[in-house]
Amino acid sequence: MEANLAKYQIVKQYILDQIEKRIYQPHQLIESELELAEKLHVSRITVRKALEELVNDKVLSKKKGVGTFVNPLPKYLGFKPGIGFTSEAKNRGLTPSTKLLRLAKVAAEEEQAVDMQINVGDPLWLVERIRYANNVAVSYELEYFDYHLVGELTEDICRHSIYEHLKEKGIEYEYVDQRISAIMADESSSKHLNIPIGSPLIDIKNIAYLKNGKPFNLGFALYQTNSFHLMHTVYR
Repeated sequence: MEANLAKYQIVKQYILDQIEKRIYQPHQLIESELELAEKLHVSRITVRKALEELVNDKVLSKKKGVGTFVNPLPKYLGFKPGIGFTSEAKNRGLTPSTKLLRLAKVAAEEEQAVDMQINVGDPLWLVERIRYANNVAVSYELEYFDYHLVGELTEDICRHSIYEHLKEKGIEYEYVDQRISAIMADESSSKHLNIPIGSPLIDIKNIAYLKNGKPFNLGFALYQTNSFHLMHTVYR
């Protein structure tokens, strides 16, 4: 699967694997950029990009003049549910794909307006999709994006990664409020995810915020549990 990854993603995956195998321990100083570059046969620029992303993801931290350290992370590393599906899948060596069911510009109703801090009737993009990892249907998503903040969306953008498209425009989430619950698959969701009616689903509602605290994305996602589960480590 590494053949499908960019070189910096291979470096990221190597570091994540070392953490998962407990070769890298919490607070441990890892190899230098030069040592990682030589070990993995990549450039220092490639290593630096991988380290920067892992620092941004709070996996690692840097101390000036000392080096890069492993943060005390939960031992279970999985998808960030409902956020940036494409990048999360790629980071784990999986091939993401998307089936676009609907893209439409709609007027915000009262509930959406409250969640997104806009007025009733303001324009929103509605995006309905099924997300796949290695051709397995993992989640069904119904999302709303603030038209005034994100601008135009096309079917091609929505068949790939909307978040990666927005990142290129300088639009990134600072934090996300999540509500996570469990439900049973009905006839519609069972068809979307190719699972039996009554199968357990993880039901997630996300509201993604910009750095200034303004919501730009309201999303609802159903994850099938044959290929996806949540695990959490609690520290004393």
